[in-house]
Parts: sequence; structure tokens; C-alpha cells
Amino acid sequence: MLLHRTTLFSALFPLPCLRVLAAIAAAILCASMLPGCAPPVADGSGSPAKASPTVSAPAPRQADPATAGTREAIVIEGDLSQVDWRSLVGQQVAISGELVVVDTFNLLRWGEVKVARERLFIPTEHIDPNDADSSDTTSTGGSNVAEVTAAQKRNTAATLIIDDGFEDQNTFPPRMFPELGTGLDTVRLGSVVQGVSGEIQTRGNSLVLVPNTPLTWTLAERPQRPSLGEPAVSVACFNVLNYFSSIDDGRNDARGADSEAERERQEAKLTAAILAMQADVIGLMELENNLDAEARLVASLNRTLGALLGGGHEERFAACGLPAGFRSAPGGSDAIRVGIIYRSDRVSTVGDVEVIVDEAFREARAPLVQAFTMAESEQPFTVVVNHWKSKGGADEADADNKDRGDGQGAYNATRRDQAAAICRYVDAVQKREADARILVIGDFNAYSQEDPLDTLRAGGLVDLRERQGGIDPGTTADYSYVYYGQCGSLDHAFGTESMAADVTGIATWHINADELRGFDYNQEYNPEPLYEASPYRSSDHDPVLIGIAK
Repeated sequence: MLLHRTTLFSALFPLPCLRVLAAIAAAILCASMLPGCAPPVADGSGSPAKASPTVSAPAPRQADPATAGTREAIVIEGDLSQVDWRSLVGQQVAISGELVVVDTFNLLRWGEVKVARERLFIPTEHIDPNDADSSDTTSTGGSNVAEVTAAQKRNTAATLIIDDGFEDQNTFPPRMFPELGTGLDTVRLGSVVQGVSGEIQTRGNSLVLVPNTPLTWTLAERPQRPSLGEPAVSVACFNVLNYFSSIDDGRNDARGADSEAERERQEAKLTAAILAMQADVIGLMELENNLDAEARLVASLNRTLGALLGGGHEERFAACGLPAGFRSAPGGSDAIRVGIIYRSDRVSTVGDVEVIVDEAFREARAPLVQAFTMAESEQPFTVVVNHWKSKGGADEADADNKDRGDGQGAYNATRRDQAAAICRYVDAVQKREADARILVIGDFNAYSQEDPLDTLRAGGLVDLRERQGGIDPGTTADYSYVYYGQCGSLDHAFGTESMAADVTGIATWHINADELRGFDYNQEYNPEPLYEASPYRSSDHDPVLIGIAK
């Protein structure tokens, strides 16, 4: 249960600092930040140890008493993708077994949740478009696209929308979860519902099931910070979803917060999330391309950490900033950029931050590079932070970058070139220092079996999720993002062999992708009772955490 605002600290700390303190204290038990105190952890998956709560809610709209019970329900068993739902419009159905919540995007607006028999994954998260054997690293050809297409067809047919049966919008609390915002903290993806029965109806172009009996939900718990083994330091990769110091006024091309209040809310949630990660080096994506946004975030982190731990802790976080000539580098003039911040009491920088200058990043964000040493060791490690070209904007793509229907979206060729550029950079470093410990992290905008990642693998970099995270290509998958009810990893960590040998653990902490979007910082339509300055829904991407030994 999250701590709510109290009067206990109100005389000591103003809002939003009070909100941050309460939320962080709940998320990491405060004392776990102190030297010698271990944080609360779960297993490598970030799954909680305690049982999930079960709640029952009344049917949002009861069946018409004149017809209730007069029609025998059609029992639906097994694979939902095999059901001809359109033929059942107007019929009563009863679905046996459990259904898993895969999408809550429209819960707060339309009173809808999307369910399936199991969590669904983007096909290219575990199916390689080029290789039947997902462990192969071919990055061209498309000989296995038919498998990708078939998997997407199954995913599309495998879902069902449960609707509350009403036409109104933005009703809070939602009828399916009347205690949300009071006695109920959250409704996460992965929650389970059973005893689903009702009528199949049409809603616009969609088919929905309107329940006629109470629903029993087993709600997924928020996971604790995952274990990384026993690292000397830890690194985080975190897309902060357009954190801008500039306020979006509708005319200045700023993104993110469109008021001072929203910026404070966003900043408070990002602060809570980064502190709860307990990382010593944090690679950030989607900072405003200036120095002010990074400086504001560092100041918030130091201010909040100092308030939590007392005097002498106010300057622990520092920013690497930007190198000279950054704006003139390919990708250096984009509206957003990557950044690197770090705990100056835990690691020290070696030299100045650098930018990778390569034409491959003309349509992306220029990567930043910083070397560090640990407090306990003089052996350096280098972090390369990336944010590659997105899959959107297909209409503007040239012939090589059009969406080819292979599951990889638009600009796949550009992302593949960006992966090759990273390999060239790493090769150049290794020619000078064969055993260089290099960690390549970021939002690659590519799922795990897509061409850009195979390019990295073929170039000699180690996929740390596969090596250390227990991920078996083609059979198991992780995720850092959810797109229309399908999970996948856009955020990755690769390393040289020397780095991979010293990785103690890697895990994605699912604090964002599974949460309701109504928990984010935005004030338009988001119910005020849902806002907390907590790590949850601080972004739309989950952070990836990596532990490194001495």
C-alpha cells in the first residue's frame, strides 16, 4: 500500500517534496538507501513474493430482468482466437477458466479492459523475421516473415474486450473497480479475472462482452526492485518520456508537461523512480536537448535524497553534461537527447563525456559515452547511451526504410545502420584496449529478434538479457514496453565479453508499462486521487537494471 499524503511531514517539507518523500519511503523503505542496508528485493523477474489480492466487483450493468436467465449461455473454452465472436453478437456467453488483463488503455475513459488467455508478446520479441532458429544472427532476407505474420494474426484474434455497458466517458471510479483510488491501489496488466459471462455486443467497430454477473479479479501486485546479485555498482537504462524544462505552450515545439504543475508532478515521479532504482549510473533517454532539464532533475534528486538522509547527502548526484560540438554531431540537434547522470560518491568519471560522431545517427539521437571507475576499484568501465530511430513516420520514409510488413516497422534499415555504427565504435576502442569493459544501453526502438539487435550480436556484442537474464531466444521473453496489449523489449543492454563476464545480474523493473496511464503526471482527464509522487507510471517504459562486479 502506498503511503498517502499526511500531516506528519507537512511542517518539515513543502509539496511536492513531501509527496516524493512519502512515496520513496514506501517504495524502498527509506533505510535501504543507507550504507550496509540491503534493499527489499524480489527474484530476477521483479515478481513479488506475497500473494495477490482478490477482489469482487458487481457486474457493471445487470442483465434485463425480463430476459435474464431465459437464454442459455454458450460456453467458451480454450483458445479465444478460434472463436467467431461476430456470430455471437446478441448472445449470452460464459467463458470458462481464467483470463489475463493485457490492456487497460481505455479503462478510465470508456470502462473497458482487454483480456486474453495469457500475456501477449510482440511477435518479433521472440520470432526472428530472417531465421527460423532465433539464435541465428542474420539481419537481412526475411525468410521467416510468414511466422511473424501468423503470430500477429493469432495475437489480434486472441483478445476480448470487457465493457462496463455504459456509453458515458471518464467516469471515476470506473464501475469495474469502484474502490480504485481509495481502497485499491492499482489495476495492473497481468491481473486475472474469472467467472466472466455476459452478452456480446458491438461498440463502434469493436465487439465487446458486457458482463451480467459479478467479476472476480485477482490483481497483479506491484513488483519490488529486482535482485541483481551482489554487484559493486549498478547501472540503469531509463526512458523518461519527454522530460522537458520548457513548458509546452502549444507553439514552442516543447513536449511533455504543459504547465508548471505538470512539470512538478513529472519531476517528482521521475525522482522517486530513480532513487528507488538505487543505481549508481543512469543512462537517460528523452531529455530536452539542453542542459537545464538534466540539471533540474539532478537538483531534484539531490534535494530529495538530502531530505531523506539528512545533511551531507545533498550533492551525491551529478550530471555528465554535453561535450563540445555536440549540437553539430549527427543527431545532436534533435529536440530530445540522451544523458548520463551518476552517484559521485559511488563512481568517478574518467575523462570527459564524448559523443559518437557517425552519419548513421543523423535520424536519431547522438549517443553519449562516459567512462567510470568504482570507489572500490580502479578498473574502468564505459557506458554508451543510445536512443535510435523510432518505428513511426512511415509516410516520410525513403524506399529502404518503408514498413516492409515483416513486423519490424518503418526505419528498420536506419536502426540497423545505427547498430553497425555502435559496433564500429566498440571495435575501435577494443583495438586500443582489447579487454575494455563497455556497456551499451538504451532505447533501441527494436524488439529482441529484430535486425538491429542481430547486427549487434553478429558484431561481437553480448545480449546481457540472454547471457545473464535467463532469456532463451525463441522460447522466453522479457518486456519493457506494452503496445496495444502486446509486450516487448525496446530497451536493451549489450556488452563486450569483458563486460559480460563481470555482470552480476540484469532485470527489467516493471514499474511503468503494466500500470494505468491515469497514474502518470498529466492532469488532463487523469483523476486526481490516482496521482502519487511514486515510481509507478513515471514513464511509459520500464527501466532496465544491470549489476556490475569489481
